[in-house]
Amino acid sequence: MDVESIIATLEQQADVYEQLLALAKEKTPYLVRNQVDALNEVIQKERKLLKTAEELEQQRMRLSGQYFTSLGILRYKGGKISEMIRTVTSPQDKKRLTELHASLSISLDQLQKVNQLNQQLVEQSLKFINYSVDLLVEDPNGDMTYQHPLSPGYGNARTGLFTTRG
Repeated sequence: MDVESIIATLEQQADVYEQLLALAKEKTPYLVRNQVDALNEVIQKERKLLKTAEELEQQRMRLSGQYFTSLGILRYKGGKISEMIRTVTSPQDKKRLTELHASLSISLDQLQKVNQLNQQLVEQSLKFINYSVDLLVEDPNGDMTYQHPLSPGYGNARTGLFTTRG
């Protein structure tokens, strides 16, 4: 088993992660501006790339397993590129694996940060929607102060723009 097929798979993975990072960055302004149609288009592209990324990861794991088996290492379960770097003897392969390892680590770290930002934007949007809905519908817990039954205005609690009664 040669390392070249693993390196080729890692290069494909690096390309897919770069594309995913670009799409994640593209989503951010759509989330801020509430452009749902554009956001849905990006999400569809993202789903296809995620499927490709999953397939490539399975391929990499399978090839890595075959590589370690060919070396006589039967208990290989990690899938870590760093483990492979330690076992490769070719300086060119070792260098390329090291570069790909660094590139993938950076891409995945950046992707995680952009996705966390996008998640926060979605959560803020949901909080704003919930707040807006609360302003429009009657709050069943509102006006819970004591009022004498014979005083004027008793029972006429302020209601929101809409009521929940159907």
